[in-house]
Amino acid sequence: MPASRTTWPTFTTATDFTGAVRGFCAFLKGHGFTVGLAETLDALRVARSELLHRPDRFRVALRALLCSSPAQCQRFDALFDAYWLGRTADGNVPPAPARRRARPPATERTMPLLMTLQRATTPPEEEGQTTTGASTAHRLRQVDFARVPAPDQEQLETLAEQLFRQLRVRLSRREKAAWRGRRIDLRRTIRRNLDRGGELITLRYRQRRPDRPRLVALLDVSGSMDRYSYFLLRFLHALQQHFQRVDSFVFSTELTCITELLRQPTLPESLRRLAETPTPWSSGTRIGACLMTFLEQYGRRLLSRRTLVLILSDGLDTGDPALLAHALQAIRARCRRIIWLNPLMGMDGYAPLARGMQAALPYLDVFHPAHNLDSLLRLEQHLRHV
Repeated sequence: MPASRTTWPTFTTATDFTGAVRGFCAFLKGHGFTVGLAETLDALRVARSELLHRPDRFRVALRALLCSSPAQCQRFDALFDAYWLGRTADGNVPPAPARRRARPPATERTMPLLMTLQRATTPPEEEGQTTTGASTAHRLRQVDFARVPAPDQEQLETLAEQLFRQLRVRLSRREKAAWRGRRIDLRRTIRRNLDRGGELITLRYRQRRPDRPRLVALLDVSGSMDRYSYFLLRFLHALQQHFQRVDSFVFSTELTCITELLRQPTLPESLRRLAETPTPWSSGTRIGACLMTFLEQYGRRLLSRRTLVLILSDGLDTGDPALLAHALQAIRARCRRIIWLNPLMGMDGYAPLARGMQAALPYLDVFHPAHNLDSLLRLEQHLRHV
C-alpha cells in the first residue's frame, strides 16, 4: 500500500475488493492475529454486504470478526488504518514482524526421544507426491500419522504447531454462545445478519463459561503406539491452557506421571525433559493394570465430578480384560466423562474387536479416532461442552 494514501480506497471490480480484503486478512495474520479461512470468508461476506463503502461500520464489523482477544482489539485500529488508509498515528506503517528463524532439520536435533517417537514406515512412493499451498495443508491434515512420508515430516510438524495453537486460543476463551443474556456477541450477530445488508436485526448473545474442568490424560506409549505417540503428546501440550489443571500420564506395562514435564512453556523443552526421564516407552501393554495403579495412587486426589478423563490408546491390551473393565467402571463412577482416542479407528474397516476395546466400550462416553490432525481437531466439539 502506498504510504501517502489517506482517503478511503475505491474499487471498480469485485476482484479488486476481494483481493483487498484477503490481503488485509493476510496482513493481520502476519501481525500475530489468528485469522484463517473461515474468518477470511466472513470478512468477504461483510464486504459484499455494502459495508465496505461505509468505512466506520466496516471497521467495527471486521474488528468483531477478526479479533480474538482484548490485546488484538487494541492493536486493530492502527493496523486497519495502516492497510486501508496508508497511515498510522505516528505517520509510519507498522512493520511486519520478523520472520521466525527456520527450524533445524529433524536430523540435527539432539533429542533422542523425538527420534524414537517419530519412527514410522515410509509409504509407497506415490503417497509422497507433494503439491503446494492450501492443497498441501489439506493433504497433510488428513494423512495418517503412521504413514507420513519422510519429506513431509517437517512440514507436518509446522502445520500441527499452527493448528494446535489456534485450537488452544479457541478453547481458552472464557465465554460461550447463549440464546439470551445481557452481553451481545457482536461477531455472531454480524454473521447472522450478513444476508440482511449488515442491518443488526437478529441479536446473538454470550455468557461466561462455567468453571473450567480438570483433565486427566493417560497416553499409551507401548510399541504399537510408537508411530502416534509424538503427535498425541503435542496435542496434550496444546490442551494445557483450556483446563483448570491437566494431569498427564504415560503407560505401557507401568504407569508414569509426566505432569510437570508437560508444563514446560514449549514442547521441545518438554520433550527434552521427557528424554531425560526413565519412562516405559515401546514395551508391552497392560492397560487394566496401569489404570488400577492410577486409581490406587492418584484416584482419590484427581478424580471428581469436575474431571474429564482422556485415554489415548489403540486398546491392544495384553492383560486381563476383566481388570480393565473393573478399572474403567471405578473411574467412570468418579469422573465427569471418559473420552477414549484410538488411532486405529482411522483404518478402513476398523472394528473394536480387540479384547481390551470390547471390555472398555461400555464405560466410555466418547470413542473417537486420533490418527491425523483433522481427527484431533474435531475433538474440540467434545472438549467445549464439558
